Amino acid sequence: MFVACDDAIDITQPSELPPDRVYETVSDMQLGLNGVYASIPGETQIYFTSLFTDETAIGRGNGGQGTDGELAFMLNANSGDAASIWLSNYSLINAANRLIHGVENVVIQEDDPTTADVNEDETAWYNHILAQAHALRAFGHMQLLTYFSEDMTDDSSLGVILVDFVPEDIYAQLPRNTTGEVFALINSDLDFASTNLSVTNPQPGDNAGAEYDNTYIKPGFITAFRARMAAYRGDLASAKAFVDELDTAVYNTDAVTGYNLTPRANYKTIWSDGPLNPSFDEVIFKVNRANPGGNTTGNFAQVWSSINSTVDGSPFFEVNRALFNLVYNTSDIREEVIVDPTAEVLPNYNDPSVSDYQYFTEDILPVGKYPGSENLALLNDIKVFRFSEMVLIRAEYFASIGDFTNVRAQINSIRSVRYSPGSGQVGPISNATDAWKAILNERRIELAFEGHRYVDLRRLGLLADEQVDRDPRDCEFNGFCTIPSDDYRFIMPIPRAETAANTVIQQNPNY
Repeated sequence: MFVACDDAIDITQPSELPPDRVYETVSDMQLGLNGVYASIPGETQIYFTSLFTDETAIGRGNGGQGTDGELAFMLNANSGDAASIWLSNYSLINAANRLIHGVENVVIQEDDPTTADVNEDETAWYNHILAQAHALRAFGHMQLLTYFSEDMTDDSSLGVILVDFVPEDIYAQLPRNTTGEVFALINSDLDFASTNLSVTNPQPGDNAGAEYDNTYIKPGFITAFRARMAAYRGDLASAKAFVDELDTAVYNTDAVTGYNLTPRANYKTIWSDGPLNPSFDEVIFKVNRANPGGNTTGNFAQVWSSINSTVDGSPFFEVNRALFNLVYNTSDIREEVIVDPTAEVLPNYNDPSVSDYQYFTEDILPVGKYPGSENLALLNDIKVFRFSEMVLIRAEYFASIGDFTNVRAQINSIRSVRYSPGSGQVGPISNATDAWKAILNERRIELAFEGHRYVDLRRLGLLADEQVDRDPRDCEFNGFCTIPSDDYRFIMPIPRAETAANTVIQQNPNY
């Protein structure tokens, strides 16, 4: 029976789409690339960071969410946050690999010189698609290293599993590659992307000519990626060079020279995902979380609120007062973004003589950075690279060489477009600790609720003599107010689902 009935089990169904038939035209590749973009994760990193560090506190509508997990610094191999970050980024890598390795049978149409169709250059379109796929594969690996590498500055440390192929065996036992090996693949992918990306979008149809669309990968994405990667690796001289390039290079056919910081008057538009003039839109790349037809592809702010971002929206979590205090009663436009405009702050908010915990819970500080867009509450794009982050990376370089005057200048260049004119400037900085403290403090405000604080404390906490800083009023309920920046939990555990199925993989220390 077992040798005679192969034809009963080896059946090719009419609906099967084997790899060699998935991509037959460049148009097929574009559809596949759209799927890769749809695989870009980000919400879990932001949610986890906001709870585990000092960005959030229990909200008026909290029903127990996070209280015995992230708000209690609970992080282990069974944690859902670690599993989600691991799985979602490998899903992105898998989607990119299936495109990269599935195009060998694509037939490129030759240009027809007898037509006036300027969008017929399919070779350029083909290369442009593959360039984006390589960049997104690099991004997935970088995200994994950011959370799971033992030490991003040490090439010999354990990194993550390098996957530059389409797995044929779902039960394969794969060890972790070194951090250096994974960075080598990332650099190779970025090199390929940089060589093959087209500044003028060669895609025919509605997207043709959409050179300034920061939901697609452009050369600026590559440079910003390299700047962040260099900073995370401790190569601050290279990081500064990349930031300087972003300052001056022309990245789109609108001939806008470099990226700039968004003026104070337009700052809120970033967070409502409204249209901005390319000459002052500081968002280098963001992940689109809605379709043009208004069909939502992700409800982001629901991790903090049930209904919407207002005080009546049943907030599960609110802005931690330690963060709020940095912008409260200032002319900093970021206060109106970090905290929803409907926030209720009692007159005696900062009266030290009033310390009753119940009294302070009457303040309502809902998270306002994601107010919704396209007439949809709880829906917003994810900002991945902004030029303000790049400016602060350049400040890190100056701190590393003891140039405290330029550290101050970089921070104040941001504050000059966030505060009302003539206010909010950082004063003189006289030593390295204060320089790193000023940078970390500014990153805390500028990049709040964008997924940076966890990584920033890991990278810069010891240099700045800083650690998790929750307001005592917000952690009184459980006593978990701080955690050292060198605690082992600032490196995530390899998820239990991976270690259970993959017996050769090594867990991170202390888990």
